[in-house]
Amino acid sequence: MPAFVATDITVVVQEQSIVGKKKLNRVNITFGDAALTYPTGGIPMPGFAAFGMIRNLEDIVITGVNGLTTDYMTKYDRVNNKLQLFEEEAAAAGGPLLEADAAEAPAARTYFAQAIGW
Repeated sequence: MPAFVATDITVVVQEQSIVGKKKLNRVNITFGDAALTYPTGGIPMPGFAAFGMIRNLEDIVITGVNGLTTDYMTKYDRVNNKLQLFEEEAAAAGGPLLEADAAEAPAARTYFAQAIGW
């Protein structure tokens, strides 16, 4: 199966705010259909304009997920502009969460997030 690329991610800006010299936009990030796999190192995110920014995207803070009872822990890798997914696996039970592996094909999900930038 092919891996996710940035064009497989849909970002919808729900609300835009300006606080001081920063834009704080509330967004929904949607991806997954169980047909595309998680790429090593994280899911490439679209460019700053998709998040309603004019110049740059400094950070994405995931604030929730749409009604799923189990989900990944998430981290935005701002250096590489990727969304990383982490989970507990049997081999690491009781240990630190491991990054999802390239064989995983996440089902459809929507993350609620705040995008920070300008």
